[in-house]
Amino acid sequence: MATASNKPSGAQITTAVTTTVGMSLTLLLIGLLLVIGYLGYHWEQELRQEARVQVFFQREVDADVLDQAREMLRTDPGVESTQFLDASTASTELEAALGESFVDFLGYVPLADVMDLRMTPEASTTEALSTAVTRMEAIPGVSEVVWQSELLGQIESTIQRLVWPLVGLALVFLLAAVALMNNTIRLTVFARRMLIKTMQLVGAHPQAIRAPFLKQGLYYGLISGGIAFAAVNGILALMQLQNAAILVPFTPLILGGLLAALLGIGALFGLTSTAFAVNRFLKKRLDTLH
Repeated sequence: MATASNKPSGAQITTAVTTTVGMSLTLLLIGLLLVIGYLGYHWEQELRQEARVQVFFQREVDADVLDQAREMLRTDPGVESTQFLDASTASTELEAALGESFVDFLGYVPLADVMDLRMTPEASTTEALSTAVTRMEAIPGVSEVVWQSELLGQIESTIQRLVWPLVGLALVFLLAAVALMNNTIRLTVFARRMLIKTMQLVGAHPQAIRAPFLKQGLYYGLISGGIAFAAVNGILALMQLQNAAILVPFTPLILGGLLAALLGIGALFGLTSTAFAVNRFLKKRLDTLH
């Protein structure tokens, strides 16, 4: 008989399922906001890096000076990768494209050795690139440094116009999600308000009354966070069917961070919302609970 009495009732099961589903949907919305925000940040970094830097070397520069200059550029803290194109190779490719030899006509190779630089995301801003270009121009053997300042300026102005409206919209959705999750927890506690007051009337300590509710709220949050993470992964898998490159930024480390974030947010709101709801009913008089 004791075992049968400990079984959850149908109403309790319904409440648990409803609460978990409600919290999962809310955390799914938060998870999607995190995914969209990360994708936006990743695409912004990639877009900035498209503003390449080209370093032209002096003609007939000493081989040792050229090698030292190339090494200094390759190890520059703002450089992510380099590609070197020597003048003779560039001349050969240009002659093949034109269909005639201009070197025989001129008597010398008119092109200079050049190195194409892909900068790191941190160095791909107007201010950082200006500093890097000044540093590169001072390297012995370098004739000129060319970078797409206008393109980078357009990218930055576009980002500035879009970022704050998008951040505002994300905050609105986040507040709505938090309010929905808080309301879901409050309804769960509301259904057991008489039990809370009864335990208080028989002399139970407030901490002893809160403990099982907090434990339950923690479980709801963790389970909902796991469900939301699985749903986000499912959505990403569906998106991958349309565009295989969509999942490239989501490394195992990023996905692990997303899982930890959803579990942490679920646990945090499960605990805090439950604590506020229980405290609210502990302060109410018995005649106001109906």
